[in-house]
Amino acid sequence: MEKAKVLYDFDGEEGNGELTVREGDVVTVIRQNVGDGWWEAETSTGQKGLVPEAWMEIMRGPPAIPSGPPSAPPPTQTYEDDDWDDDDDDDDDWDDSEKSSVHQPANHHQPGKNVKLRQKSSKPSQNGESGINGAGNFGLHSANRDRKGSEPTGKGTVKLGFANRFSVFAKAGGEDYLLGSQEGKSKSVSGTILYTIVDSEDGPVWGSPREPFHVDIKNPKKETKLKGIKSFICYQVTPSNTGIQVSRRYKHFDWLYARLCSKFVTIVVPPLPDKQVTGRYEDSFIEKRMDQLSRWLERMTAHPVVSQCDVFLHFLTCTDGKEWKKGKRDAEKDDFLGAAFFQVLGVPQTVLDITVVERQHENFHKFVKSMEASMGQITHVIHEHGKRHIGPFKREYQKMGRAFKEVATSFELDTRPRINDIDAPTEGSQQLTDAIKFTGKTYDEIGDLFAAQPRNDNYILEDFLREYTGMLSCFPDMISFHKHTISTVKECQKQREEQKMEFDEAEQIKTRADVVSYGMMAEINHFQRQRVYDYKEIMKLYLGEQIKFYEAITEKLRAAMTQYDNVNV
Repeated sequence: MEKAKVLYDFDGEEGNGELTVREGDVVTVIRQNVGDGWWEAETSTGQKGLVPEAWMEIMRGPPAIPSGPPSAPPPTQTYEDDDWDDDDDDDDDWDDSEKSSVHQPANHHQPGKNVKLRQKSSKPSQNGESGINGAGNFGLHSANRDRKGSEPTGKGTVKLGFANRFSVFAKAGGEDYLLGSQEGKSKSVSGTILYTIVDSEDGPVWGSPREPFHVDIKNPKKETKLKGIKSFICYQVTPSNTGIQVSRRYKHFDWLYARLCSKFVTIVVPPLPDKQVTGRYEDSFIEKRMDQLSRWLERMTAHPVVSQCDVFLHFLTCTDGKEWKKGKRDAEKDDFLGAAFFQVLGVPQTVLDITVVERQHENFHKFVKSMEASMGQITHVIHEHGKRHIGPFKREYQKMGRAFKEVATSFELDTRPRINDIDAPTEGSQQLTDAIKFTGKTYDEIGDLFAAQPRNDNYILEDFLREYTGMLSCFPDMISFHKHTISTVKECQKQREEQKMEFDEAEQIKTRADVVSYGMMAEINHFQRQRVYDYKEIMKLYLGEQIKFYEAITEKLRAAMTQYDNVNV
């Protein structure tokens, strides 16, 4: 049996038959054909279990000296890739034997690069935190998912020295699109308009040809595979426009997220909540994860373009395994990914002034930076305020409650001298003692109210703020892409003035750049309009809960105060 060196720390779950190993450990590989990117291995102490293949490196011995003529080279090995694998769920019933491109949006134009499990660019992180203080988004820390575009498929006729080939603009094929290099390469019929932008009183907006709908996620269920070795949670997803229920796992959401990021370079695709290593089968985590995924889907459903794109509808409606695989392949071979999306985008005929576009671009860039800073500040303040509710505020009120009770206890020692030798307080003294006891109990209850209140307002607001922080994290790449578009147009105008470029060619580039600018403007207007609605609703909810909270406290204090009306002096 072969030996393998552990590349990264891996904390396995014993309940799932997984093995805990540490970087630098040497294990004995028992089986490599377990499936879905997992090996069975044994440690030096005799412990056996499953380990992820991507964490392992086979240790090769020194090459043997050949005794005869060299043999023919072995046939090229094709690795199966289940690009649905993740730290949460590591297998898929629908795609166990399917060969597909690696789960990396930036490489969707490079067929043949297939690997098992998933490629790691750096040492993997396994954060076991969950809940409001855990890693991730939607009430967690911002998810660490970079938006990636496609590799450029060709070179333009104009050399632009400022265009870094590793930039978002180049990776998404921006230069190829602007210079017309992508036209004619698509297998699909070019010139077909699939999405539209229309002009309105508020500026360019996305067209909405379909009726709006919403999505429900309910009934999370734990299921198993590999004879119970692997476990996962399935959520039942039901769109309101079809009423058809489909079963989806976290990895399905992760795949959808990657495809949407690959397809749309000027559309906000918020990051998903981070993957979870430990505690993912606890009821509290499942409920919170379901709520996060539900709000992510609602955000996507509310977008006029995302909600009508094929890959999104395929995710929401497909119930057949074979059809799922076909739709999955079609999505990964989409001809209109990245900047190629603008080939099927219809925009108003009005020619844009590049000077005005550049000024509006800079204004929005400043807005995003300012909003990011304010989101960080208010999220921290709300988070700390919630912690004080649970800790210091509760303790202080209960400390006051105990102090009042101690006063009442001391008052119970009131035994006034009487002729009839009856050691008992007067009626009024006893009434006062009872009223002070009631006050102490009231402050105890107020402390409990403080501890319970964050679930009604602070946590909800914090989840909302972290969701918007995740959305804002999408804009730097979008802004960079649009900035390079503007720079390309200005460079082409300069070359035209220097007679280094034909007038018609420069005009065609400007026309394509206008499509990009219209797309950026429509997405900005969609974001700002949604922002106004969202913040209006969340602030009404937050303040409403605050009012109910302080009204409850007021009622308790008023009830305590009425106890003193009955004290006879």
